[in-house]
Amino acid sequence: MNYLDVIPAFEITVYSFVTILFVITGALNLKDLQNLRQEKWTRQDTVALALRTFFFSSLLNFTLVLIITVALLSSITVLKVGLLIQRILPLVTVSLEISFGIFLVTGIVYGIARWKDWYDLIDAED
Repeated sequence: MNYLDVIPAFEITVYSFVTILFVITGALNLKDLQNLRQEKWTRQDTVALALRTFFFSSLLNFTLVLIITVALLSSITVLKVGLLIQRILPLVTVSLEISFGIFLVTGIVYGIARWKDWYDLIDAED
């Protein structure tokens, strides 16, 4: 069995698990904030909260993929497994590129939303 057959399924599992956890947390946070600030809450605030949730989800996904990739490459190098790094490196870099791309896009969108002051009501203290 080739260990590389498991990596994409594992990454999909990590992405799904982390994203679902953040979506559930964001939905609960959304309900609480809507109840606290009923008269001022708008759709823009809902979108801003969703953007923040997806940004932090993509940050954690990228961090986990990076840690797993470094651990995989380190273990192959240290244990001198029969797999060649030249065969693994293209597969690993693709997953890192995808994860970093998602993180970069959500980071840019989140940064623009912060710059436009979308988070004034969300970050306001009661």
